[in-house]
This record gives sequence, C-alpha cells and structure tokens, in this order.
Amino acid sequence: MANSSCEDLRGQEEDSFLYFAYGSNLLTERIHLRNPSAAFCCVARLQDFKLDFGNYRGKTSEIWHGGIATIFQSPGDEVWGVVWKMNKSNLSSLDKSFAWVQKRMACHQNIKRS
Repeated sequence: MANSSCEDLRGQEEDSFLYFAYGSNLLTERIHLRNPSAAFCCVARLQDFKLDFGNYRGKTSEIWHGGIATIFQSPGDEVWGVVWKMNKSNLSSLDKSFAWVQKRMACHQNIKRS
C-alpha cells in the first residue's frame, strides 16, 4: 500500500478532514472523480456498524439500478473501510454524492489503525 498521508496532518487540520469510506469509495479512481484531494491515510474498522445495500428508504440507484452501499448502527458488528485525508474544499462534492442520505452522520472518534 501507499505511504500513509495521515502522518503530515499537523498544521493542516483547518484545511483537511478525515473521511471513512466504504463501498465504491474504497476505489482510488472512484473517489478521485469528484474529490481530487483525497489521499489514502489508512485501513480502518468502524465498530458497532453494519454494511447494507439500499438507502434509508430501501431504494436502489437510479443510475445503475443496484443497491446503494450504506451503513447503520448495529451493536457488535463492524465495517471495514479506508480513511482518506481530504481538503475541506471537497465537502460540497461529498454532500452532492450523498444527497440521498437522510442526515449527515459524523463520528468524531480516534482512528485505530489496523
């Protein structure tokens, strides 16, 4: 894997944020389509959540007619993904990509590297 870019976060916190990705946003080429600043940080595990497919209303993607990867709280389960370090200028593109999400889910937790 590429070198972790989380090492150089000091002094850039005001311009950057960490984004936990799962599903199609695991793929570098996919995340860079709308978020060119994304830099791989680490592999991560989100405790007490479960991966599912379909949005909060159970709908499929209108573009490719398949299930949409989503996560929900589920005590005892875990979701594996990656953490990307991104510039805050990419927040609006993430919001557009996830317009179908019922509400923004932000977890302010420490990252535990695996």
